[in-house]
Amino acid sequence: MLTCKGKGVQATGYEASQGFVVRAGSLAVADAVPSMALHVRGMYDLRQELISNGVLAVQGALFQFTQDYSFSSPSTAAAVVLGRSANGRVEWKAADGRTLKELQEAEAGQ
Repeated sequence: MLTCKGKGVQATGYEASQGFVVRAGSLAVADAVPSMALHVRGMYDLRQELISNGVLAVQGALFQFTQDYSFSSPSTAAAVVLGRSANGRVEWKAADGRTLKELQEAEAGQ
């Protein structure tokens, strides 16, 4: 299980055959940075779609995932959680602090 933290939120997720799954109960920031709509429009639009279809629901001053959701990549998952452009291979970390990138490289080296 991996975690992505920032701006007072924490999400949990894992790599799966169909992509990167963010688990139900994970939190996401309420407001995306203004540049997200300009520079990573696809990720911004996906975030808005998840809000409108109820996958992301208002939970106090944040959003919460109401169900497990599979993203096409860990970067897209991290961007939706953090409300900004993000490198998922660096943002998602194991309990011991190793990044997804480090875990992937260690696995590839075996």
